[in-house]
Amino acid sequence: MKTKKQEAKAPATLDLSANGREAMVEDADVSITRAAECAVRLDFDLNMFMQAAHSAYLQASPATREHLEAVQLLAHLDDLRRRGALATA
Repeated sequence: MKTKKQEAKAPATLDLSANGREAMVEDADVSITRAAECAVRLDFDLNMFMQAAHSAYLQASPATREHLEAVQLLAHLDDLRRRGALATA
């Protein structure tokens, strides 16, 4: 059974108007800056920080992850074809 607090909570909506988009970009910029400042204070390795940021981005954007995987697969297949390890049709 849902509590009153759960029932009162409306689903989140994205404001994709020009002003809403600007606000989202500003929020993202602030969040990224805060994350970087925390990483520096905690003496994170830069490569680890960048990998974590990249991983978080791909997790938030499955389409981008799928596109990068497809590009990587095509590059690998092209390499195999060039080396003669895969036949061409």
